[in-house]
Amino acid sequence: MGPGDVGARLGTVSSPHAVADVWFAWVGDHARDVDRFSREYLSGEESARLPEYRVREAAERYVVTRSLVRIVLSEHLGVPPRDIRVSRTEAGKPVVAEGVHFNVTHSGDLILMALSASRPVGVDVERKREVARVEALVARWLTDAERSELTRLTTRGATPSDAFLRTWSLKEARLKALGVGISGALRAPIQTVDVQPLDDLLEPLAVQRRDQGYVGALAFA
Repeated sequence: MGPGDVGARLGTVSSPHAVADVWFAWVGDHARDVDRFSREYLSGEESARLPEYRVREAAERYVVTRSLVRIVLSEHLGVPPRDIRVSRTEAGKPVVAEGVHFNVTHSGDLILMALSASRPVGVDVERKREVARVEALVARWLTDAERSELTRLTTRGATPSDAFLRTWSLKEARLKALGVGISGALRAPIQTVDVQPLDDLLEPLAVQRRDQGYVGALAFA
């Protein structure tokens, strides 16, 4: 992307059966451009939703996220950003009808977008932080296989919070690739979904920003 655009390409994630490009943006880098972005990139419906965001930071995140999605899709589809028709599934996953799959996630100041021409894709990112009541969250939301993964991570030296965030990001990416919300997780065949951590892509970002870092995952359904 050229100067004045939103974000940049972060890298590529491949599996034996699919490939996805990953894009990123920092909300804070574009705080001064939000009004212009909303005019140039957002659809009329998206712009009309802006007054719903009472907190400036939430409005900025919304505009930068939608702008990133529309610019990346525009470059891929050859359609002006404002003219791209984005709809949602019953579970709320954004989709387009032009035969391309995408997904978006954010945590802290970081936004990630994944784009795949071959398979439905899900992406999740989590800012590294202390997680309250990890044991209760594990008992409530994780499957036996996921609990085993968390135990493996803590045995290798990860803190309970870091192990949970890593395991959670894998779960979220799988669910998002399937187009299923957390309420449908128990019925979803998440173990059949190919998922990969994003450490190789995210660790350099933390170094560049002198940030405490992020963990994330990308999945193909």
